[in-house]
This record gives sequence, structure tokens and C-alpha cells, in this order.
Amino acid sequence: MDAPTDPRAAVWMAVARRCADDEREFSPAFVDALSQVVAGVAETLGRDLEAFARHAKRAKVSVDDVRLCARRNPDWTDSY
Repeated sequence: MDAPTDPRAAVWMAVARRCADDEREFSPAFVDALSQVVAGVAETLGRDLEAFARHAKRAKVSVDDVRLCARRNPDWTDSY
């Protein structure tokens, strides 16, 4: 099966696959809601990364930008 070209459809497919791998059953409404949350978080993260790079007068996002975003989530920064 070809990967969807629409980012939201790709997120939905990834969430649906992950839910299908679980031994519990998830309703289609749950998969839809979770995929919307995941896509929203990804969009926010992307905007934040672009803003950090722009603030540093760079055209590309760097590891430092990712670290700045990760500072809000202690689970992401435990490995540093």
C-alpha cells in the first residue's frame, strides 16, 4: 500500500496501525480523535522549531532548536 501524501492522512494511518497492534480494541472515533491530537502537537512543534531557527537567523532547524522544544517535556530531556 502506498503511503498517503496528505500529512494528516499519514498521521491517521500511523495512529490506526499503532492502535491495531495493541491487544485492546479502539473505536474509530478514538483513532480519529487521537490522530487529531497527534497532528496538532506535530504542527505546534514544527511551528516552534521554525520560530527558534528564525530567531537565531538560520534557515534550517538545528538540534539546538529541538532541545529548546524538548525543555518543556522532562521525559524528552532525561537522555541528555
